Amino acid sequence: MTKLIEETLHKRIRAAGLRLTLPRKAICKVLAANEEDFLTAAQILAGATTEVGQIDPSTAYRALDDFAEIGLVHHVNLGSQPSKWHLTLDHDHQHLVCETCGKPTLVPSSEVTAFFDLLKDRFGFTVNADHFAILGQCESCSTAAPHPPHRATSAS
Repeated sequence: MTKLIEETLHKRIRAAGLRLTLPRKAICKVLAANEEDFLTAAQILAGATTEVGQIDPSTAYRALDDFAEIGLVHHVNLGSQPSKWHLTLDHDHQHLVCETCGKPTLVPSSEVTAFFDLLKDRFGFTVNADHFAILGQCESCSTAAPHPPHRATSAS
């Protein structure tokens, strides 16, 4: 399956008019091997460097930005954690991420579209859901150690 994902990435990169360089191939290999995992740029760079030797970090960041622009990956903000990259290819989804254990849950976009539409209709706000995860606690963690209630603080 990993090889098929790699080949799909390569085809989509070429179809977008981008060059398939050795660093980009190495990054594709790392992304394909980790499929649905969330990876930091440092993790991707480390894996790619293992494949082909030294890669300049700016080259890796540019490649990831290019991949995001053509819809191969999403750059996801995970709150207080470092932002991460996530392979997306042809499926559209929202991320639920447990703040306690880090477990991601993928929710089809169709399940949250009504809420995003409400935000647009009521407040004129268009959500770019590709760049954030909905943070909270998964069922296992909330049962084991409930998240303390959020308390508003007043500035005095």
